[in-house]
Formats: sequence, C-alpha cells, structure tokens
Amino acid sequence: MGTSAILMGCQTAPQLVSALNNPGGDVTLTFERQRSVDLAARDAQVLLDGLEVCAIPNGDKCQLNTTAGKHTLKVNIPYTAGMFSHAYLFESGKTYQFKISPRNATADYVSAGLWAFVPGDLIIGAAAGTQANSAKDSELKKDSGDIDDGMLTMSLINN
Repeated sequence: MGTSAILMGCQTAPQLVSALNNPGGDVTLTFERQRSVDLAARDAQVLLDGLEVCAIPNGDKCQLNTTAGKHTLKVNIPYTAGMFSHAYLFESGKTYQFKISPRNATADYVSAGLWAFVPGDLIIGAAAGTQANSAKDSELKKDSGDIDDGMLTMSLINN
C-alpha cells in the first residue's frame, strides 16, 4: 500500500476516470483537475444540471457527453462550504475543455496550516473567515446566477 501511495504521488500524466453518469449527446465535456497540495485527499465533484457526473481525484480528468443547449455546471469539494456554478451554452458537435483548480492558488500552499480536520470536516480558523468573506462575493453575483465561493474554481480553456 505504501508503494502505491508513493507511485500515485509521482504520477505526472492525468488519468482519465470514468464519468459517474454520462447523459449522452453530441457535445463532449472534459474536466481536468489541477494537482493540489491541500485538497489532494478529496475528489472534486462535478454536477451537470444538478446531476453528479464526475468525481475527479487530485490531478486527474473526466470526460462525458451531453446535448447542445444551455447547461449549468457546478464544481465543489463535498462537505465544504461554497461552490463554483456557471451556466454555459454548448453548441452541437463541439468539444469543451475545463480546468478545475484551487480558487486561490497561492493559498493552496498556505491553507494546509489553516485547516483543522475534525469529525464532520469542520473548517476552523482563518479558513472560516475566508468562507465568510466569500459569501459577500456570491451575494454580488446573485443576479447573474454565477457562484464562485468554494474551495475550487473552474475555467473554460477552449471550445
């Protein structure tokens, strides 16, 4: 078991993990999760129109198909405060690639010292203050329907 943990830590190329649900269609969505130090033990959860479609381990990727039209994508780490949510208009026959990364890349190296893991994964200390401030940001985005106040964010890298 120790050897496999060491090998996983040295993994350089993202592994393609199977989609939990693949709605089908002629639009291809690929989600690649950036390797992260303090979020490594938790899968990134990807939801398409409220349906969980991917659980992506640290540094890996997931691909699925959907139909053309307007769809809402959400990304979060389960049992943590906040999320990323944005509505996209997908065109028939196209492929879209998304990058999932820590919302604050600088904090990725610092936040491990700000977390305390206790039963229920409660966030305490400075991390809780950050989450409270993020609530103000999501209030500003309420009209657009966009939310970006979780541990992870997502960006469209090509289409």
